[in-house]
Amino acid sequence: MGEMGDGIVVNRLRGANIHVMGGRDACLTASETRAVAIDRIRWDEVLAEQAQEEGADSVRARFIAVEGERSGRLRLRCRRDGRDLALTTRLLVGADGGHSRVARSVGLAIPAESVCALGAEGRLRIPQADHVHVFVGRDLAPGWFGWIIPLGEDRVRIGIGCDYSQRPIACFRRLQAAYPDIFEGLEIDRMYGGVIPVVTVARSYDNGVMLVGDAAGQVKPFSGGGIYTGLVAARHCADKAIQALQAGDLSAASLSGYQVAWRRSIGSELLRSMVIRRFGLSLSDGEIDRLVAAIDSHALREIAANVGDIDYPSRVIMRLARAAPLMLPLGWMALRRPRAALSLLRAQLV
Repeated sequence: MGEMGDGIVVNRLRGANIHVMGGRDACLTASETRAVAIDRIRWDEVLAEQAQEEGADSVRARFIAVEGERSGRLRLRCRRDGRDLALTTRLLVGADGGHSRVARSVGLAIPAESVCALGAEGRLRIPQADHVHVFVGRDLAPGWFGWIIPLGEDRVRIGIGCDYSQRPIACFRRLQAAYPDIFEGLEIDRMYGGVIPVVTVARSYDNGVMLVGDAAGQVKPFSGGGIYTGLVAARHCADKAIQALQAGDLSAASLSGYQVAWRRSIGSELLRSMVIRRFGLSLSDGEIDRLVAAIDSHALREIAANVGDIDYPSRVIMRLARAAPLMLPLGWMALRRPRAALSLLRAQLV
């Protein structure tokens, strides 16, 4: 992270407190840093600065649509300062989120499943400033969960997501009401919303076009994390872009190698994460409470601390699933939901 510049990492995290609404809590702690909280705005600024240092030109404009192709170049319609701006390009990379205009403009599908989320930043004094808080419960956040990420100096990033049966703001208020002791004294500076894709797209390329990040659904379905997976895919996207531009072949057949490459790198992790998400969604709050109780045993806390990996979360979950103290509640659930349990077993073989 040093080469990213000063001020990117704002806190180092080594544990998590898990809260089940109406149930129990569990605390997982490692002896060393397992994740970092970053200043996302500064992160984006530094990436833009580095790109410009390498020769990139910056055009501050909003992409509207691809309006056609001529002589091997895509014609783009953008908007700047309220006026239309026409641009042309040999290759267009869509890194414009889960509702990608680039994808829709060229007829590519956007991620077929997503959750809606609401986030906030502000001030809140919480114990264990190197631990995140995760809140789960069907009535609290159906289809997703809530979170608190400490940023240091009593600053926090708070959020909650849900499926489309609810409004995130309602879930956010319910979260605060359910845990008044934790949220007492919260001062919100700003709020924002968006969607988190939880499935990858069938095709992340077309003639002269590649999709990367949320636009391609390159997000961990279990946790919603997308920075690491997006960066891995971006590296493959850049490699393929260089090859295609040098060869003068920007056809879909040529660019398809990009999808092969990123799926080889992160496809298995995304698939396992999806299966774990599906299994979790099949559980009742009572069953989730039993699992959290099992994880809260000393032996399993040690496993989570030793093998936890923020970039590959399925590894620790699968390791926990194979541990003896957890096998009894998992076995009981398998009898009730054999299909979900079989899917979880198959995920360990991916």
